Amino acid sequence: MNPYRVGRRVRLKPGREASLARLHPWVYRGALEAVEGASGAVEVLGAGGTRLGVALAGEPGASLALRMVAWGHEEWSRETLHHRLAHASALRRRLPLDAEAFRLVNAEGDGLPGLVIDRYGPWAVIEPFMTAWDDYLSDVVAFLRDAEGVAGVLVRRGQRVEAALGKLPSAPLAVREGPWLLLADLVRGQKTGLFLDQRDNRRRVFELARDCKVLNLFSYSGGFGVAALAGGARRVVNVDASAAALKLARNTWQVNGLAVAEADFVRGDAFHLAPELHAAGERFELVIVDPPAFVSHRSRLAEGLRGYREINRQALRVTSAGALLLTCSCSALVSEQQFAEALLTAALEVGRRLTVLGRWGAGPDHPVSLYCPETRHLKAWLCSVE
Repeated sequence: MNPYRVGRRVRLKPGREASLARLHPWVYRGALEAVEGASGAVEVLGAGGTRLGVALAGEPGASLALRMVAWGHEEWSRETLHHRLAHASALRRRLPLDAEAFRLVNAEGDGLPGLVIDRYGPWAVIEPFMTAWDDYLSDVVAFLRDAEGVAGVLVRRGQRVEAALGKLPSAPLAVREGPWLLLADLVRGQKTGLFLDQRDNRRRVFELARDCKVLNLFSYSGGFGVAALAGGARRVVNVDASAAALKLARNTWQVNGLAVAEADFVRGDAFHLAPELHAAGERFELVIVDPPAFVSHRSRLAEGLRGYREINRQALRVTSAGALLLTCSCSALVSEQQFAEALLTAALEVGRRLTVLGRWGAGPDHPVSLYCPETRHLKAWLCSVE
């Protein structure tokens, strides 16, 4: 065994062990007797001194103080890390993903809290959400090189991307997803390059879009639009506030052999452009609403819910009778019930009747730990509109 160095010990306050007994991997700062100065890997003790496991310390001052990486007397070691990475990889090979781009490691869902790894063909992108993971990135990169056979590994921290293996790619990468290609900008793009959690929902759009006029709000690189056209849509209008995103979408059209009409790539705020489309008499048989997370902190919940209500209200005004609405939220802090209430309020305000046909989340390459359901973030609801 090659155990990793474990630093200081931290002790829980009396009565604060229940969540760890249920294998919930998060420990909040208020549950600890003291955590100041704790960094890297720490040994976690119960109030009575019992060893509960090993955790990685969060950022100083963050309310989420620790994420557990080993339980009880289990060692946190190079072998432990390798085993979990290999298990995650083997699981993806069993899944019918039919795509060159997928999530290889989904943090808590794969027993590696705070660590995300996305695979893009010969590339892997690591996204560590804790600086404590920096101590182990060389071992992660070695696994990706030796076991996964990748040619390049990038590490993304916010908007900063560094090459850990190979060089930074000089252009977006074309990756196959089912019958179409998507362009992933691994260096300057959003997320790690693509919204991989929406892959299964893009396939649903492919199946639903035949003969439809489609509005794709918050389109980013146009993945939903490509899926719709591949499925036989008459026209797709993409709306995004980012000129770079729309340029990437146009290029995505071109690599798929699709004609680019400038009128179908509209730059602007979806909250403002949807009313303009309504005023111009535009109506669509399929509307897709896939905004960025409106709620990044609990203090912004009320504001974010107003945002979901308003954008869906505007989307419903440009749907034709009998249309379909695929509306999404990627805010983990917004519950299914809260999202439903925002959608209900929007429908009542514009006098439209909605019937929910399906409710989905991310694909199976984004597993969710049964012990940490809070990490389930994506809600994608398909509704019929009358």
